[in-house]
Parts: sequence; C-alpha cells; structure tokens
Amino acid sequence: MRAIIVLVFFFSISTFAQPNIILIESDDQSNLAVGAYGFDNVKTPNIDSLAESGVYFTNAYNMGCWSPAVCIPSRTMLFNGVHLWEASKINKSRIPGPSLTERLKDNGYETYFTGKWHAWGKSVKETFNHYGSILPGQLKTYNSPVGHYTDIVGNEAVSFINDASKKDNPFFLYVAFNAPHVPRQTEQRYYDMYPKDKIKLPPSVKKGPLHPHIKYNYTSAPLNPKTMQGRYQQNNAMVTHMDDRIGEILEALKKQGLYENSIIIFMSDHGISFGENGVAGKVCLYDVSAKAPLIIMGPGIPKDKKLEQRLYLQDIYPTILDFVGADIPEYIDFKSLKSTIKKASKEDVYNSIYLAMFDDQRSIIQGDYKLIMYPKAKAVELYNLKNDKWETDNLIADSNSKTIVKKLLNEFVQWQKETGDELDIKLAFPEYFN
Repeated sequence: MRAIIVLVFFFSISTFAQPNIILIESDDQSNLAVGAYGFDNVKTPNIDSLAESGVYFTNAYNMGCWSPAVCIPSRTMLFNGVHLWEASKINKSRIPGPSLTERLKDNGYETYFTGKWHAWGKSVKETFNHYGSILPGQLKTYNSPVGHYTDIVGNEAVSFINDASKKDNPFFLYVAFNAPHVPRQTEQRYYDMYPKDKIKLPPSVKKGPLHPHIKYNYTSAPLNPKTMQGRYQQNNAMVTHMDDRIGEILEALKKQGLYENSIIIFMSDHGISFGENGVAGKVCLYDVSAKAPLIIMGPGIPKDKKLEQRLYLQDIYPTILDFVGADIPEYIDFKSLKSTIKKASKEDVYNSIYLAMFDDQRSIIQGDYKLIMYPKAKAVELYNLKNDKWETDNLIADSNSKTIVKKLLNEFVQWQKETGDELDIKLAFPEYFN
C-alpha cells in the first residue's frame, strides 16, 4: 500500500511540474518565409515540425512602430505587455511593471538569454539570471572571429539546455536570432537551395513606381522584380540556416528529456516586404510586413491546428503567464491566448485590429475590410481582405466605400482612445466625419 501511495505522489508531482518555456524569435521574417504557411517552397522543416505539433496563427500582427527599426517597438511591447504608444514612453527608469522575464523569475523560473536584444526598458543583465551573447539590433556582419552569429546563438541555447537538464527548477529560454535581418550573409550552400530565377514572387510585386506615401523604402525606383527575387533568395537562405540551428535546439530538448514538458514558441517580431505594394522594407501596414509567424506547442496543446483569427504577436506575454499559472496584472493591455490555443478555438480574439506607424500611417481591420490611412498625404486605401489578400485592389473609388470607411473609422476612433493615440484623424479626413 505504501508503494502505491509513493507512486501516486510521484505521479502527481510529475504531472503538475511547471513547463519549461522556450521562446525563439527571429527578426524580419514574414509568413511567406515559413514552409508551413504555404506560400512557396521555403525549407523550414524544424519550424514546420513545431506547427505540426501545435497551433499556428496566420494573422498575428505587430501593432506598429515609432521607429524605423520596427523591432524596437515590437519587442518593447512584447516584454512589457503594453500597447504601442504607452510602450514608446518606456525607458530604464520609466517602466509599467516587471518585464515578462522578471515575472517568470518571480514564479520560480531560471532565465537565460542569447542573441539580439532590442527592447527598451531594463537590460538583459538586469533581468535575466544567465546570458550568452548579447547582440545589437543591426549587425555589421554575421561573420565573427569565432563563427557565424546564427550558429553562435544556436550553440549557446543548446549549451544552456544541457546545463539546465541537471537542475530541478523550470527555465525560460529566450533565443533571439538576428536572422534573417540584413546583412543577409550565410553559407553558399544555403543560397544554392534557392536559385534566384526560380524564386516565386507574390502577385503584389510589380515593376513600376515605389509607393508614394512610404517614407522608408529601401530600394531605388523603379521597383525591379529581379532585384526582389535576389532579396527573397538571400532571406530564404538565412531562414533555412536558422532553421537548422532550431532543429539542434529541439534535438537537445529531446535528448535531455525536456521536450515533452516544454512549451515552445516560435515567432518573429514583424514581417518585411520585398517589393509587395511598391514597398521594399518593413515600415508599412500591408499584411506582408505587419504580420509574422506565431507558433506554439507543448503539453496539452492540440496538434497541427491552423488558426486564422486576427490577434497580436504581443499577446504572447499574458499567454505565457497564463500557461504557467501566474497572475496577469490589470495594466497588461494584450490578451491571453491560452483558452484559444487549448481549445484550438476559431472564435475572434479581437473585434478589430488597430495598426499605427509614426504619425503618417494608420490602419483598422474589421470583418472583411482593411482601411489604410496616410494622414499627411490625405490618402486612403480600402481593401477586402477576404477577396484580395495581397491588397492590390483599392476599393476607395467604389460607390459604397464611404459607408464602409465611416464604419471603420468609428471603430478606429475607439482604438485611439484605448491606446492613447493623439493623432487628429478627423482633421486629416473630415469628409468621413460629417
């Protein structure tokens, strides 16, 4: 009888052991650069395996930016849990509360970082127990005296996993690859996987003028599709290189017996455009740039579930807290996805999606429609995303567009109040408010 009691007690402890949290984040990776998302033959077998083993979201948005380095706002929101304009006020002495890392530490997690750190607020050394390489937002080169930085970051993550396996407490491992951000440098064998003339371009990449209202456009006019094929080649090569290192991280977890009790998240901070809609860069609100992959797998999470409802990448902060049973503070603006993930629910998380960049771009998405506004240029674009996912058919000249725009703007104004967006949209577009 005693043996049975001991066995039951041991089983209970094992069953309720806190899961390890592994957050892997890439930089400048759109949904088009993940094989599982189905655009082209991008070779990401290890990222794809996470999607097959869990839930993957196809409409996860970065809320926006106040900096041409879009990764800064994205990551600042991610680790602090507050909306765009509140996050823009964060510095080392002005923070809304403990970061995601600090909250996990308070809940018994050992924390480790390696890779790119580009978030405002406290530093890596102030918030993580352990850290490896701390890399800048913009590398001058990926080739260091001791190897390629993608390999270095991957190897440091594996080393931490091997060490952590010898300890009893759960861990939070944040692996922040710089890839596939410029400069897009990798081994020739990865470039050879993607012959430039075989690269498939989205239908929104067309030879011609650059977008007239996008300030940060990193190419010369007229836009050349062949040049964009070269960028896709470089980008895909970098992604496949990174995917190899992700495979080694997953293998280390399996080898050390940690894989089954780990929640593994793969995401990027935002996407990037390579010629889509006349844009070469990421400071725009078209979906190719505004969305990024978001994949989560782990104990009790359904397998191979594709979810298409719209949400924010930064929802991961409260989601992680929810999964580990930690309290979610009231000031956290983003929403936990735990229930959505556990049920593979297709119900909406948000009634609408608000997007903003600087004071010259705004967007609201609700139902089938997406409105993009350029207040300084007094220009508006309206798309039906259900019929036109590449955003190539501007409906603003249609006879019924004004009714649709007015409805979307009413929703947008509510978001302005919620986020503290002080832009006077009524002054920019008075014709829609009379």
